[in-house]
Amino acid sequence: MKLPSVDQVFKNALHTFLRFPLVLCSAVIGTASAVILVDYEGPEGPTILFPILLASILGVSLLLGFALYSEKRSLSRTNSMLLQFAGIALLVGYAFTVPLTLSSGPAYHIMRLMGFLFATLMFVSVAPFFHSGEYDGFWHYNQALFFRILGSAIYSHILFLGLCLALAAIDALFTIDISPKRYGEVWIIIFGILNTGLFLAGIPEHLKEFEQATEYPKSLRILVQYALAPLAVIYLVIAYAFVIKIGATWEWTEGWIGKLIIGFSITGISSLLVMYPIRDREEAGWVKSASRWFFIVLIPLAIVYPLAVWRRISEFGVTETRYAALAFAAWLIVLSLYFLLGKSKNIKFIPASLGIFALAICVGPWGMFPISEQSQIVRLQAVLEKDGILVDGMIRKSVVPVHYGDSKNISSILEYLHDVHGLDKIQPWFAESLKEDSAGTTQEWKSASTVAGMMGIEYVRIWMESGSLKTYSLKQDVVLDVKGFDKTYRSLYANRGGLKKEIVSEGIQFEWTTTLDTLIISRNDADSTSGSLLITFHSLASVLLKDYANESVGNVPPGKMTVTGTSEGISAKVFVRNIQVNKREENIEINNISVDIYFSK
Repeated sequence: MKLPSVDQVFKNALHTFLRFPLVLCSAVIGTASAVILVDYEGPEGPTILFPILLASILGVSLLLGFALYSEKRSLSRTNSMLLQFAGIALLVGYAFTVPLTLSSGPAYHIMRLMGFLFATLMFVSVAPFFHSGEYDGFWHYNQALFFRILGSAIYSHILFLGLCLALAAIDALFTIDISPKRYGEVWIIIFGILNTGLFLAGIPEHLKEFEQATEYPKSLRILVQYALAPLAVIYLVIAYAFVIKIGATWEWTEGWIGKLIIGFSITGISSLLVMYPIRDREEAGWVKSASRWFFIVLIPLAIVYPLAVWRRISEFGVTETRYAALAFAAWLIVLSLYFLLGKSKNIKFIPASLGIFALAICVGPWGMFPISEQSQIVRLQAVLEKDGILVDGMIRKSVVPVHYGDSKNISSILEYLHDVHGLDKIQPWFAESLKEDSAGTTQEWKSASTVAGMMGIEYVRIWMESGSLKTYSLKQDVVLDVKGFDKTYRSLYANRGGLKKEIVSEGIQFEWTTTLDTLIISRNDADSTSGSLLITFHSLASVLLKDYANESVGNVPPGKMTVTGTSEGISAKVFVRNIQVNKREENIEINNISVDIYFSK
């Protein structure tokens, strides 16, 4: 195979630029912004680079959709540019909604970006074939896009790995200190500019010719018949088994039933789309009947899924994930009814409707972000008012311990608000500012644990663990009270698989019992006549399980993780850094434990 000359490569690159000038400009601007942000490790203080970066990311797909639509409709160069400039106006409007302090801002801006990006990708999928008809052309066009994305990604990854190896070799051979962030910048440049250019260069220019295309890759039919279709059947059987179980026991399993329904719907819809061009051929005669039965069996699952999600919403309120799950279930129902009752059964309806749904849930007062935030604030307000902490719209610090269940709910809501939306909506409840005191140009929100402390509530960070094992960890960044102890032994660790025994330090010997519920501390110097000090942890483990309702917690206060003891010749104070407990009925077993020991002789 003859390699293209440098002149030919330059001509192809210039042709691609002249064909998609604004798309490539958006890619270059976004890449430059990302490289600068990485190089300065996220500049301190506000920077316009964040709005530019996010708008540029959206601009690539949005402007590409407008450009391809213009080509397909044979619009003049002037009208095509006007249409793309209208897209730029939308991007500028979006950029004004992105905070200049995005790195320390709420996460919902990134979540919204992902929603908009998905909607614009669906727009690229349907834009050139937006008008009625041309179903086969639409299919072959999307097939070309898919293989072009796959091919350009493979080339870009190979180049990136090769350049990384070259940089590592230069670093090793010539002792040149290459900063790790240079690798990240190389990745950004390759995938921001080169990958985009490769993808655009491979998009066929004559989109109208797709309607006459008849070639169908045999590999796609094999993929559906021997992979996607069997996988969809497996998902279907297991999903209906879950539905039967729910009906029999009335125990809702939102997580699993949701994953199965999503898996079944994606594999099923993908199978039908992939097989669409050969639906009338003899070897694929099953496609038409399968498509009808697919949407029939999908409707009950699409109804059960939101019921499971709604059960969680009734207990824990609305979040973006649960809102999106309800929207996805609604889309599945609409899609099923369209293909069962509609006459045209237009496959373009799938990406078009999915993009509309994605866009709709990301904007407006009905969107998932304002509704989720308000739902959690209402939950927080109800709990605080019940416990007498929020009175007449103002926080009054609790002077009595708050029930663990309420502490857990308050902590989880505060963490959610802090990470996703910020705390500005609950700021009016506090007389003092919820912003961190900072000498810099920006002020971040105080941590969720700090705000809980301002309410007089023990902040609880739950660790999700399955089975009977529960893990408890000492709260970080706290001052430990070690007054009266002058010697230290840190990070003494033991587990049932490899015990550490007879560890000697400063004339002191440490030894664990085989059950790990007792630490034996004794003096081993020549003039010692004292006995041993026994530090037991069984009671501590029992209290943790009781106080935290058999849930793993990642920030236990020092008071609950401390054991002290004194014998005739030694005093010790032990802080438990981590402890993993296994509760079997009434028996409590310590699986592993890590402690810091402060002692004096």
